[in-house]
Amino acid sequence: MRVLQVVLEQTSTHDRAAPTPRVRASPCTANLACGKMEGVELMSLETDLLPPIANASQDSAPPPHPRDFKPVNNQANFNRPKPALWCSPVTAWSADGAPTATAWTAWLANPGDVTGQPSKHDGTCTRITAVKPLPEAQIYLIDTKADLDRLVAAFPLPPDHMMYRSTPDWEAMASAGWDAVYASDAGLAANAERHVIAEPSLHGWDCPSVLWLRPTYQLTPSDTEAPAEQAPPSYE
Repeated sequence: MRVLQVVLEQTSTHDRAAPTPRVRASPCTANLACGKMEGVELMSLETDLLPPIANASQDSAPPPHPRDFKPVNNQANFNRPKPALWCSPVTAWSADGAPTATAWTAWLANPGDVTGQPSKHDGTCTRITAVKPLPEAQIYLIDTKADLDRLVAAFPLPPDHMMYRSTPDWEAMASAGWDAVYASDAGLAANAERHVIAEPSLHGWDCPSVLWLRPTYQLTPSDTEAPAEQAPPSYE
């Protein structure tokens, strides 16, 4: 696994905004109990350890070309960014090797609620587009409670933000060079009983998912190219 060191300046709860994380190669430590941090170490998942993933969308939706990618924005009252590109592990393949179902489409068919009924969106996500990270992609794995705690601590939202205790600053994470976050089955199970707003939480992550923060991926096989005149997003 590769290591990115995210170093944070100490900040007062009266500051208007969280400090901007920056990457450096020196050791750092964190004291999460008292909330005062010199730094938080985040590990980057090797891209070849990510399971095959795909984006599931309505057939009328265009493929998620990297050149069409829109920068993520934090939401005021939700722990997921918007807009966002979501992928999930492939669960079924056609005879010619194309993905035909994902963990997301499986969840839509059986969301596990008290009614026992499928989601109202079941059967609507029929376009399954395989997505592969580029070799240089920096992907953060959430596999345990501690993984989520470190992420929220490394990229804190301003203290007056409703999701300050629950979710990282997605915009700052993208600006710091992180390309995606992968919440595995184990990560979802480990954080299943945690309450949004009160503590770090994956509320709303319904199945194992990859949230893309930057377009460091390719479609496989490649669909038609996006218009050449469209500029890629900037994270400066």
